[in-house]
This record gives sequence, C-alpha cells and structure tokens, in this order.
Amino acid sequence: MDHHQAFNAVRDAYLVKLTKTRPEIRYLVIGANDGSKGDPLYKYTGHPKWRGTLFEPLPVPFAALRANYADRPGAVPRNTAIVADVPSGKRTFYNVPSSSVLASFRPEIIQRHMLMPEFQHVEKEMVEVEVDCLAVAEYAAEPDFTPPDVLMTDTEGYDFTLFQAWWALGWRPSFAEIEVIHITEAERVAIRDALHQGGYETFWYETDVFALRIDTIEPEDLMLYRAARDQAISVYRLAEMLVQAGVKPKS
Repeated sequence: MDHHQAFNAVRDAYLVKLTKTRPEIRYLVIGANDGSKGDPLYKYTGHPKWRGTLFEPLPVPFAALRANYADRPGAVPRNTAIVADVPSGKRTFYNVPSSSVLASFRPEIIQRHMLMPEFQHVEKEMVEVEVDCLAVAEYAAEPDFTPPDVLMTDTEGYDFTLFQAWWALGWRPSFAEIEVIHITEAERVAIRDALHQGGYETFWYETDVFALRIDTIEPEDLMLYRAARDQAISVYRLAEMLVQAGVKPKS
C-alpha cells in the first residue's frame, strides 16, 4: 500500500465512522467542478444523512455538477464562486476552456502549467470570465446556513485566502480538506499551525492536506490513523532516497 492508498484508507475510515455516529452530516464543497472528478466526498454525498452545498462558478462544469447530483436531494449545487471578502458581486475569473481543471482567480497559477507539455499553450487559451461571487461572511449570514461538518476547497491557489476567511469566522469542521499544491510554503505552514493549534490531526500529500478534529476521534482510532500515516510517509521517503541514490525499487 503506497502513501496515497494509506491516506485514502484513513479518510474513508474516518468518514464512515462520522456518518454512523451523527444524525446528519452538513458538507460544503468550494470549487466543486463536476462534483465527481477526483472528489473523495462524492461516494458519501449520496448518503441520506449527508446534506450540503457545492459551489462552482463556471457554466460548463456546473451543468455537469447539477447532472451528477440530480439524484441527491440533500445536495444544493450553486453556480457561484465563494470569495473571502466583501463586496462580492461580479469578479474576473480566469479559465482555459479546453481543460476541465484549469480555472482560478489567479492567472499566474494557470500560467505555471506551461512547464508541462500537455499545457504548454494554456496562456494563449486562457480567457477572462465574469462570474457571480458570494463572500464567505455573506454565505454564513444566510438564514438556513449551518457551519459545515465536512468542508473541502479546491480553488487553484485561492485556498489559503478562503481558509483565513472561514477560520476567522470560527468554523471548525470535523473534517476539512484543502488543496495546497498551488499555495506558498509560508501559507502551508500557516494552515498547519492553525490546524494543530485548533486541535486537528493533519495528513499531507502532494496536492492536498486533510485534517481530522481530534475530539471527534476515538483514541484507539487516532492511534491507528497516526500509525498508518507515519508508516506510509516513512516508506515514501525511503523510496525517494533510493531513487536519488540511483537504486531502482523492485516492482
């Protein structure tokens, strides 16, 4: 089992138990895309206990999102971007129509992909789109809002800014997953420190971090989650050392 598989197993074990022990799970996904592609929550959101909101500002992935969630009465897809500050209204968003994943409030994040052969033309293909936006504080002030038990953001470089906004409002979800591949090392450290001080156990891999609130975990389960993480990381680091030393691991 590689470290991705180990982390997926921890996530799944935790979310299964959380679902069993709660009368309802309120979830929030920001940057939902089509709702299923690479989304670790998709297999849970069909459960009758799961009720939540998925935000996706672009019309094409939003149409797919709405179709993918058409049979899930507890889901509310919204064709809107979530932003950290007010006023909200319309804002410029950057999109590569030929790609299903390259869209961001930060054009430099998209431009970085030019280093990859399959994305070498993204700067020429990138277009500006005006999208409807809703501020985190405005969303929290809506009459039927409930702070999420499960929160995930996947916003191509805007995740730290959003983290600061929802964390400042006092949201402390049982489970949070944040895309970190496009943010700076200082921002990753700030997220790590806030989560640890807030009573979370964190699980980091190349693209994301997910965090489990320790007071929602049985002590014996926490020991298992930590052991799985630490062993997986040790194996991963050993494999990296072997590769750097020119030793090819046996398949």
